[in-house]
Amino acid sequence: MPTPHPRPAQVGRFEYTASTGRWWWSDGMFQIHGMSPGDVVPTLAIMSRHIHPDDRGRVLDTLGQCGVDGKPFGCQYRLLDLSGAQRFVTLTGAGGSDDDALRTVSGFLVDTTAAQRDAVAHQVNEELTQALRSHAVIDQAKGAFMLGYGIDGDAAFELLRWGSQQRNVRLLTLAERLVAAVESGGGLGSDTRQRLDDFYFASLQDGVPEQPVARTTPGLDITFDTSGDEPVVRVEGPVDLATAHELTAAVTQLMIKAREVGAMVVDLRQVTHLGSVGVSALSAAHRRSAAAGVKMRIVLSPGTSLGLAGAHGLDVVSAAADQPTPSS
Repeated sequence: MPTPHPRPAQVGRFEYTASTGRWWWSDGMFQIHGMSPGDVVPTLAIMSRHIHPDDRGRVLDTLGQCGVDGKPFGCQYRLLDLSGAQRFVTLTGAGGSDDDALRTVSGFLVDTTAAQRDAVAHQVNEELTQALRSHAVIDQAKGAFMLGYGIDGDAAFELLRWGSQQRNVRLLTLAERLVAAVESGGGLGSDTRQRLDDFYFASLQDGVPEQPVARTTPGLDITFDTSGDEPVVRVEGPVDLATAHELTAAVTQLMIKAREVGAMVVDLRQVTHLGSVGVSALSAAHRRSAAAGVKMRIVLSPGTSLGLAGAHGLDVVSAAADQPTPSS
């Protein structure tokens, strides 16, 4: 958004004789104070009454000091005009001398109200634009999660918030990165596009219910087996951002039992997908189990690595789906 051109500031000139207390105002001085030229005889008392009470002492001290030493000064204050409206002004001046004695102080009063209002308005517009942009990007990121995982907006926002807190990344930054990654990757893949096409054309047909039907989000089927020498958790389904917390909770629950025997097994032979978030969850669980003195083994189907084997320091073994869970 371009910066607005500042409005011309109203300027008045003044002069007063320190020894006699006599004042002179230009027409601009009267106008800034909300008066017509010549309405009153300017005096220090009149000027003082139009200075905001919180600023009055500071301004009068500045004027008085200049009447003594003649040094140039500048100060800003709030001026209350004849109607009671508040204006923001800047007062500048310096002392002059006559017959080697300081006699007069003269200077300018500049009404900066319009400029300050423009600056505030510009800042508000900038902040509003940023807020709207942030809201739009976050909504886009939420939409990607909603489409990809079949979840609602609140759940999608919770996933964003969780990632932001876990990695100490600003929510907006995370949303921007996610949207950029999806765009640069050409979307969410051909399968998702095909399903979206089907949903879209189905929505164009007559007879589609106005109220959306209840939907279910695929989760994990988790079972525990503590009958053998080592406790086992068996996981079935897709492990991704929407379900990784279920895997984490299950492994943590198993770890409590495993402390008695010092070992546990995480059976992933029925896992259909293990995204990078799931790998991260397993790596974190492996570190926690090692710290607790528990050896954690991961069982995969033959020929399936799911991106785990050896790359993360995990103990990974293979077994056919119909075989019993391998023991130590």
